[in-house]
Amino acid sequence: MDPTEQLLRRHYDAWSTADVDAILACFTADGCMEDVALEATFAGPAGIRQMAARVLDAMAPLQWTPTLIAVDGSVAFSEWCMTGTHSDGLPRIGPATGKPFTVRGSSVDEIHDGLIHRHRDYWNLTTYQRQVGLLA
Repeated sequence: MDPTEQLLRRHYDAWSTADVDAILACFTADGCMEDVALEATFAGPAGIRQMAARVLDAMAPLQWTPTLIAVDGSVAFSEWCMTGTHSDGLPRIGPATGKPFTVRGSSVDEIHDGLIHRHRDYWNLTTYQRQVGLLA
């Protein structure tokens, strides 16, 4: 298996096991995560740690499963499915409803020195909010 694909599989597994330290171990020291749907960027270890801990609390139990990973040099593309329960409120999403969700999305990763330098997620916020009962 390609080393970048292995890295991304470790990244998704870390989210699915709620292991914030393992998530951080996938990133460069100056790495960042961008959530395009939420118009939010989380930079560096402190920013990524804070965001990951908050998301893992709000969507527990979370499963983030890649369905396709494609690597082209220092850029990787993933399609994925995320499932969980809207167990706590999040800014720009809404208050906790306790309802389950299943959302499909995709990610683009820039890889530097064998680690994720920039990770961007693309998913549909409206779909999520409808599934958890925040929109009709």
